[in-house]
Amino acid sequence: MKQFKHSEVPIKPEKHEVCIFFMTLLYLVINSSNIYCDSLKLYKKISLSSEVQSVSIDRYNYIYFSDANDNLYKYDSTGTMVQIFSPLKKGNITLVEAWRNMNIFLFYRNFQEFVLLDRFLNPAPNKAFNRDLIRFARIATNSFDNNLWVVDEVDFSLKKYNISMNKVELTTPLDLLLNPAQYELTHIREYQNQLFINDKNSGVLVFDIFGNYKYKLPISGATYFNFFKDELYYCRGNEVRFYNIYTGAERTMHVPLSGESMLALVMQGRIAVFSKKTLYIYSY
Repeated sequence: MKQFKHSEVPIKPEKHEVCIFFMTLLYLVINSSNIYCDSLKLYKKISLSSEVQSVSIDRYNYIYFSDANDNLYKYDSTGTMVQIFSPLKKGNITLVEAWRNMNIFLFYRNFQEFVLLDRFLNPAPNKAFNRDLIRFARIATNSFDNNLWVVDEVDFSLKKYNISMNKVELTTPLDLLLNPAQYELTHIREYQNQLFINDKNSGVLVFDIFGNYKYKLPISGATYFNFFKDELYYCRGNEVRFYNIYTGAERTMHVPLSGESMLALVMQGRIAVFSKKTLYIYSY
């Protein structure tokens, strides 16, 4: 057995020291997700000619947004404008979905039409929904099999609409999931073989790719959401909040803006924040 000299004898820590150590460790674990989020640095501030309406981002970190003048803009991650789509038929773009990059989807609720753009923002002809099948589309987005997900407000159902065959492939009633008198559906997105529908008043509904309801994420008050890796994110006040769709873990990114409504698009190392007629690019 080793013999310790007097100066080498291990010192047993006091109980209060152990308690302080573990309390400190617990604090760091709980707040570790927010450490880097408080270190946003403004990379570029861009004044826009009109108020931002809808936003999206593709997998190559190109930023897309529509404005009150019914134009669609494409910017790169440094805040440099790349292209603009200014259609002859003007109308408010209700939803932009650009994740696939090669097939950018625009939904016009007022016209009950949609259009597909290529990555250079060249459009195919506008297409109208078949009113016998889709009586009034409240929100719609493209699916990964080149069809559409649509919430039909007339019969209050989720529908998978086959564009090429002009038929509804599946229908899921929503009246048992949401109160038809109190819902406010604002956004829809397919991601990682699941479909997410935002009800501002109650949370984000999650469906499988066959339209079967799975569960609801406890996120209320959001008007728009998007995804970064395994996290769904949305804005509340001057914060971007993240929710892991598999573990339920949450974290927060504080944005140095106050008193302004925001829309945000997150990418690796940078975040684009829209506030009315201004685009801020932050690095972290």
